[in-house]
Amino acid sequence: MFRSDARTSVLRKILVTSLVGGLTFPITNILVDSTAAQFGAAIGAGAVILIIQFLIDFERRLGVVEDSQQEQTTEIRHAVDEGFAKIGPATRLYADLEKAGLDNGTISQLVTQAAALREQPVPLVTSFVKVEVERMTRMLRSLRDHEATYEGEDRDWLLALTRSAEKSVDAISTPGVDAAGKDFQGGFWGSDLGQRYMSLQRDAVRRGVRIRRIFVVEPPGNLDDLSLTSLCRSQASLGIEVRVLYPPDIPNFMKNYLHPHDFILFDGTMSYEIVQAPLLDEAENPMVLYTRVMLHQYDLRERTERFGQLWEAAKPYPPEVDPLQDTKPGGHR
Repeated sequence: MFRSDARTSVLRKILVTSLVGGLTFPITNILVDSTAAQFGAAIGAGAVILIIQFLIDFERRLGVVEDSQQEQTTEIRHAVDEGFAKIGPATRLYADLEKAGLDNGTISQLVTQAAALREQPVPLVTSFVKVEVERMTRMLRSLRDHEATYEGEDRDWLLALTRSAEKSVDAISTPGVDAAGKDFQGGFWGSDLGQRYMSLQRDAVRRGVRIRRIFVVEPPGNLDDLSLTSLCRSQASLGIEVRVLYPPDIPNFMKNYLHPHDFILFDGTMSYEIVQAPLLDEAENPMVLYTRVMLHQYDLRERTERFGQLWEAAKPYPPEVDPLQDTKPGGHR
């Protein structure tokens, strides 16, 4: 098609040039007597017409090229804008993650692994992952509102917070929550979760995290409670600062606050709490209603103050020995 148009254009130029030259020759015959001058004028007029045709054709082709380039530029710009419209939200999201202090590499791995599920033929796997992602999304939304809850007893939050602590862990351990209402050794601390929790606390102490724990004892607890003594000894051996709070030492205004209230302060910025259902029967085992993580500044200040008051009222473990009593006959140094 292109060659045919080009051939037609060339023939048209030759025809027009010849026609103009042929018409010019008789006109110059009237004005000029010299035959050579007549041929020169005819050839010159034909050449001028040929050049004009080439210029007109060049301008026309140039206009076509410009229109085509403008159309292509518009298409490219549209494609680029469409691409950036898709990339823009992801780029802004990654920038926001950096501002929030989150590792983009971890998020990228999550997205990559989620995308790889397209190769998983089992629909249940995809549905399960979707449920877990939705659960994580709800948790993040709740943390943005400074409070997240988990129905029943949690284990992942507790372990993750202990693993992430950088400065301090201040904890209150009550019989109603950690001792299943009976003895400490047979409750939470003897469970698989309790053992994992202790292992992570040992690692935290090694990296410089200060851990303080108050064991709240209810009647008839005393220093001769072997399960409590064994637990205090084992935790103190890991570098945890342990104190025991007995009923006579609990300030009056704190007695209702402690039962059944169990919380842990991580780095003084997050409060991890266990909330139990009221016991209708003393023989009934306590049931955890939900686990709560709180970031409200007012609640954090209140719990930090309460922990400080209880820490001062509690007795250190191992018990301090009176130097005067220690030097009496029969005493041991």
